[in-house]
Amino acid sequence: MYKVMIIDDEAMIRWGIHDLLDWEEEGFVFCEDGKDGKDGLKKLLENQPDLALVDIKMPGMNGLELIHQAQEAGFDGYFIILTGYAEFEFAKTAIQHGVKEYLLKPIDEEELKSCVERIREELVQKEGEQSYHSANENIAREELLRRIVLQMETRENLEEKIRRYQIAFGEKVLCAAILTDRDLLNHKEEGRFQEKVRMFLQDSELYNEKMVMDNQMVLVGFGLDYKTWVDLLARRNEWLKKRLGEGLLIAVGHNVNQWYDLCYSYEFARFLLEQDFLFGQYDVLSINTIEEQQKDAENPSPEQFMILIEVGDLDGIKAGVEKFETYCKKNLMKEMDIKIQIMYNLMTIRNSIEKKYGSPDGRVMELMEKMNQCEKLDRLMELYCQVLQNMCRQIGSDDSATVIKRMYYYMEKNYDQDLKVESFAKMFNYNSNYLGKIFRKEMGDSFNNILDTIRIVNAKRLLLETDMKVYQISERVGYGNIDYFYLKFKKYVGISPKEYKKEMIRE
Repeated sequence: MYKVMIIDDEAMIRWGIHDLLDWEEEGFVFCEDGKDGKDGLKKLLENQPDLALVDIKMPGMNGLELIHQAQEAGFDGYFIILTGYAEFEFAKTAIQHGVKEYLLKPIDEEELKSCVERIREELVQKEGEQSYHSANENIAREELLRRIVLQMETRENLEEKIRRYQIAFGEKVLCAAILTDRDLLNHKEEGRFQEKVRMFLQDSELYNEKMVMDNQMVLVGFGLDYKTWVDLLARRNEWLKKRLGEGLLIAVGHNVNQWYDLCYSYEFARFLLEQDFLFGQYDVLSINTIEEQQKDAENPSPEQFMILIEVGDLDGIKAGVEKFETYCKKNLMKEMDIKIQIMYNLMTIRNSIEKKYGSPDGRVMELMEKMNQCEKLDRLMELYCQVLQNMCRQIGSDDSATVIKRMYYYMEKNYDQDLKVESFAKMFNYNSNYLGKIFRKEMGDSFNNILDTIRIVNAKRLLLETDMKVYQISERVGYGNIDYFYLKFKKYVGISPKEYKKEMIRE
């Protein structure tokens, strides 16, 4: 609805105009009337109506003065002059000032209706033109942002266009984010992507500029540290999930300080989307996602997994797979490289098992085939762990050789503990004397000598690799008494710990 105002010092005229037409049917709703020239000017500038019907002759300020001052103050609405025969010359002057319509008193209903209809048509046309120019300007603005993030023009050309469209980048930090959907990344149907984006962007405070690129929505934020922006976008995504059952996949680039570096923030966001296989459990990706993986990680070898399988350490297998998963993320490994590494490990382990224990059952091969089809790292690792643990259960045995392997493996991992044959005897339900004998038979030496050897090997390593004191190393490797540690060290190495360290440094 358009707004209309009547400014006339005669109340009867104002009431009559109100009743003369069905104004709502004509597309207009009334603002408060002006009771004279000064009152009318004040209310006109406050309400900014689309159309004002103004009497020419009013006390204090006449209609022409009102129109002139309103236009000087920036009012660009339409006027209809209300005039009598005696003021016709005033009406002609008003027309010279751009007033297109005038009505003679007493006002005729049909003339008023025709007059209002003509102005309404002009208002509709004007509104359409403004909408058209606004839409075209938005298109041009988006195209400019696209050229900035893709570095498609020289900096000088882009600067001139930035000034033209009055984009206030300033010296604030800038950041780019990409909104997409996993169905789009996997080249499937768009699904509800458009609906999700529309709802997501209802909160316009989340961004300063937006554009569509490669069927994805790209947002640009001004003045927000990317970590703060990540939190805001994540909260909005959670809100979206509650309403639609699923959210968007969002990648946020790092901060830059100049508009011409925005391309780097955008490129980093694109790079993050390419890591979706690694970070499939996340909805919002940022540099934090990668930093979380920057901790100690290792790639356990097939031989390490084979030991875990043979000693029946299911928890150790799970921990080994988790280490490998962290290793993959830390090193940003490609999907195919990860799968090739896993298949190599499994085939190596399978061949070892086949030589010692016979062919693994068909379930192992079935799970290996499923791994090839995995689209997310977490699911791939889940199957990897399952295959290894199945192998472990398949060859699991309580024969004496397996028990001794498990004992030795445990000793290597827990040499700092108070280990005794009697403890293992209870663990495996053996007689302690019998277990000690079969341990010597399988290992070629007694339990205590083997444990001392493991401890002294690790003590030598700590002496060379750390700045720990001798008494600290003694405790670390399981000797509570430092004199006893010295005695054992000299027995197996031939010299004291301090002499050993000096000699190794000298060499």
